[in-house]
Amino acid sequence: MLWRTLRGTRGRNLVVFAIILLTALAFMVRLIDLQMISAAAMNEESHEKRAVPVTVPSVRGDIVDRNGNVLATTDERYDVQLSPKNARLNKGVFQRPDLERGAGTVDVTADQAYAEIGSVTGQSGADIKKIVDDAIEVNPKSDFAYVKRGVDLTQLQELKKLQIPWLTFESQHRRVYPNGAVGGNIVGFAGQDEVAQAGVELSQDECLAGEDGAETYERGADGIQLPGSVVETKKAQNGGTVELTLDLDLQWATQQIINEQVQNVGAEYGYLVVMDVKTGELIAVAEDGSVDPNDVGAVDGDRRNARAFTSPYEPGSTFKVITAAALIDQGKATPQSTVTAPDNWQPQSGVTFSDWFNHGPADWTLTGTLVYSSNVGISMLGSQLSPETRHDYLTKFGVGQPTNAGMPVEDWGMFADVADWDAQTSYVTMFGQGLSSTIVQTAGVFQTIANDGVRIPPSIVKKCAPAEGKASAPDHGDKVTVISPEAAAETRKMLETIGTDGLIKDMARIPGYRIGGKTGTAEQADGQGGYRTDFVYSFAGMFPMDDPQYVVVATVGFPHGGDGTAAAVTAFHDAAESTIRKFHIPPSSGTYEKLPIGDELGSAG
Repeated sequence: MLWRTLRGTRGRNLVVFAIILLTALAFMVRLIDLQMISAAAMNEESHEKRAVPVTVPSVRGDIVDRNGNVLATTDERYDVQLSPKNARLNKGVFQRPDLERGAGTVDVTADQAYAEIGSVTGQSGADIKKIVDDAIEVNPKSDFAYVKRGVDLTQLQELKKLQIPWLTFESQHRRVYPNGAVGGNIVGFAGQDEVAQAGVELSQDECLAGEDGAETYERGADGIQLPGSVVETKKAQNGGTVELTLDLDLQWATQQIINEQVQNVGAEYGYLVVMDVKTGELIAVAEDGSVDPNDVGAVDGDRRNARAFTSPYEPGSTFKVITAAALIDQGKATPQSTVTAPDNWQPQSGVTFSDWFNHGPADWTLTGTLVYSSNVGISMLGSQLSPETRHDYLTKFGVGQPTNAGMPVEDWGMFADVADWDAQTSYVTMFGQGLSSTIVQTAGVFQTIANDGVRIPPSIVKKCAPAEGKASAPDHGDKVTVISPEAAAETRKMLETIGTDGLIKDMARIPGYRIGGKTGTAEQADGQGGYRTDFVYSFAGMFPMDDPQYVVVATVGFPHGGDGTAAAVTAFHDAAESTIRKFHIPPSSGTYEKLPIGDELGSAG
């Protein structure tokens, strides 16, 4: 009996020991798993539960003019927020690093924190306390209330230095345009959340847009950020700066000029462009009633894009210089070549056109056909060139070709293939009808003649300078040799004869400076298969003629209360004077050589 009892007790002890041993082994295995095998994964999981991700917004880059004047920038503002319930936690007392000694920690009371916040935001400590109390009164568990909206970056940095755990911040970036409507048609605008909508803002968005960064911070069980727990996981990359070819002062002046002329004659629209002859850079691109990017809704939708690039029109007689230059370049005529021109002509069945004024048969030189702007005379001379040759010259001068100046949207104009020309089109294209171009393309034609026959593609964007890295210039295209330097020089002499001795001489004259240019009066399609009864008036010119530096083109569309030619020439004159003053262009040297015109009618220009 005793033996059985002892054997039973020993058995039970063995069982208990075995259980204890197995339990200990299980704990040991689990401990090894926790401390060695699964430690990294568990730490990561724990961190993910504590870590709070925060987006660090990037700053969109600036758009500046050729001199660094800011045309578009981002106003960096920040909303200051707090958690009312956490401001009251632990009776409002929290610990933070000792800001004065730089070591250890100190206790900070809520009232002390309120006063510190207010000293930065311009509020009193009592103001901040009232924000907390009011929020708690409405909801004892309130976790959000605004302290101050729209503080600047300096204030933000000062508030962050306070290391108040229940204080948070949210960025509020806003796109602003310091010069309003000046250059607004070119600069464009960005909408909500700085999403690019038009102009250079859109075309250069890849350069201007930054890349947001990211950081995390750890919070305790109470939801408050743990001091010193912020970790940057991705650095924010701010956007680059886009430099334009525009000059802010000249852009302002030309907008004033074209607005005044449009108002004077009651025109439907007006454009005015200044181009650098040697570089093709657009120094000013003015349009009447330009959009203010700060208030886009104040203008009609068709004025929110750069109409100088998107609204082509039939240029009319300004394009007679293309026919004249091609004739000289091909050796078919000189400025002194003569033609006997009636006031209307029917070169073949079904084709007829006339001059803009009545006259008998006139013996004019090629120069005279330009001075008197004779459709008949230039067509009779131009007919020596085949349609294919004339089409080729128009193309090389940039008609129907993209400008690639740096805008997001542009219209290349209407320019049919020569195989699609009917008999009428073949003739009227010699005097700028039956095709269309933008004012920028027209400026390119005159830049070519001013630049010894070499067309340099127009440009509006000079370069992109990223926040980090090397600046780069966009590719606007290759130079094109259109006519010989000799042909260009002879064409310039004809243009100077127009500017100095044509009907518009008194309006175009700038004392001390030799001026050359050509008027244009053109019918426009009415959209119903016919033409409107009113016209678009232009003047395209260059100066100084001894060494042309700038081309200016002015266009006044459909005036209803005045002389469109006078308005266009006056806009040219005033813009040329402004350009001379701005860039301190010295007076002309050399001697003006008047070319023979032929029959002197004294009634055209």
